[in-house]
Amino acid sequence: MSELAIGIYDNLDDQTQPILNVSAEADNMILFGGHSSGKTTFIKTLLVRLHENMDSSRERDIYILDFGGNLGQYRELPNVAACFDNSNEENVRRVFRTVENKLEKNTKILASRQFLEVWNSDEPKKPAHLMLIIDNLNSFYADERYEPYQDMLTKFCRDGLSKGLSLVFTASDLGGGITRVLGSFNRRFALDGSADKYVDIFGMRVNEPMKCPGRGITLVNGKPRESQFFLPFMDEKNDLPAFKERLASEATMTDKLTAFDGDLTEENFFDYLSGSFEEDTGADCPVVGLDYYDHMPITVNMHEAHSIAIYGKKKFGKTNLLKLLVRFIRKNHPDYRLVFFDDGRRQLYDVYNEAPHGSFYLTSVDEILDFLDTNGYAAKMDRGVVNKNFTEKQNPGTVFVLQNKMLFQAAGAQLLKNVFPKMTAVAEEKNYWFIYSDVRKISNNDRDTESSLNNSIAVAFLLDNISEFVSDRGSRSVFGEMDPKELKNEYARCELGDGFYFDIESDELKKIKFIKV
Repeated sequence: MSELAIGIYDNLDDQTQPILNVSAEADNMILFGGHSSGKTTFIKTLLVRLHENMDSSRERDIYILDFGGNLGQYRELPNVAACFDNSNEENVRRVFRTVENKLEKNTKILASRQFLEVWNSDEPKKPAHLMLIIDNLNSFYADERYEPYQDMLTKFCRDGLSKGLSLVFTASDLGGGITRVLGSFNRRFALDGSADKYVDIFGMRVNEPMKCPGRGITLVNGKPRESQFFLPFMDEKNDLPAFKERLASEATMTDKLTAFDGDLTEENFFDYLSGSFEEDTGADCPVVGLDYYDHMPITVNMHEAHSIAIYGKKKFGKTNLLKLLVRFIRKNHPDYRLVFFDDGRRQLYDVYNEAPHGSFYLTSVDEILDFLDTNGYAAKMDRGVVNKNFTEKQNPGTVFVLQNKMLFQAAGAQLLKNVFPKMTAVAEEKNYWFIYSDVRKISNNDRDTESSLNNSIAVAFLLDNISEFVSDRGSRSVFGEMDPKELKNEYARCELGDGFYFDIESDELKKIKFIKV
């Protein structure tokens, strides 16, 4: 069990100043203090002591939610699996989900035993020690984005130590939900505040400490003692880089959670790609982004997914995704023909200008019907009668990019209900690929047309918050059978450039960061 020296305390019984130790594995710690009182310095010192006592043969994963914004320089320490601020809710969700999953693994290894019993034994297979640090717990409780995780945090406080999770929190006061979990912390520290606050924290009246950063009150053997925390370094600016350099060669079992920092681009793609990825995506599989949790590539197999739908908000990245697909086709399949079906908004015209030579740009339902009939893709229907002179022709691989808003009104019902589904059925044989690049609600509640479209789609992308989309306008889309409440609990709100990938056949839904082109 790791005993870490974090400071000294005044022992009034014999007028000495012994070392103040805490246990990394046996203690839940909470530290109260005002601005610049030394709360973050306490965390830094704790992190340094943990790494001075590293044991590379054991797994120790430290997860930091840096709501104070002052711990970023410590994210590169070997045992720090994640250090995220509060700017992206999904990163907070990833930490909670990861800790929950690791605790489940620990539970199986422990087999109803206490964590410390196994951790201190000679057994070859030991559970991981996990540490969750939240700097500024008041901000966590005050932010409505994190309400779905409050119950999970309460569970961590109640059951964590027995399963290998120790908690280290800082707070300015007992506001929010902190009072409810205070009983789970066997080590409490207070750096400043009124005597009334100390009564609430320690359950007894104590004398206020000297006004000095890092100076505070804690209980030692049940007695209140004034203490002083150590600094992590005498000169953090120079000593921290040297400390990290000394640790750089240390091999650990810690799995790092990488966070996206701004846009994902082709230039920084491999900086975020999971180190465990070893496969070749293949020439027929455009990579559109990375899975938000595992940082594995999200690809579209052109030989298996012949009909793709793109849903989403305006200016949320739908055109960017389309450009990504078109550029892939231009590079890897220059012999393919692209057919753009746009409307008066001409939103696809710039993408059309990037398409391979020999592509087509059409803007009316009549134009697309004539094109399909003349070029031997599909027979034209006029007032329900099929063109008897239609002759099927051999065509190159063809990608149909379909964004004309008339598709989703009465004028396009024939295409969505009778023409494109039949072409999709033979798409593998004919090398056809359909991209519905801005899917909308079907007008006039035409359920037959809606069903034909949904049944033909193999892969769907959504650039929007999925729970809100399903609740609002996606209930009759390919996402319609999903539960909005479950989605809200499972996925955080999307940042710009985020979205979802849904493989309909395998019922696989993933949140992804799209590559920006």
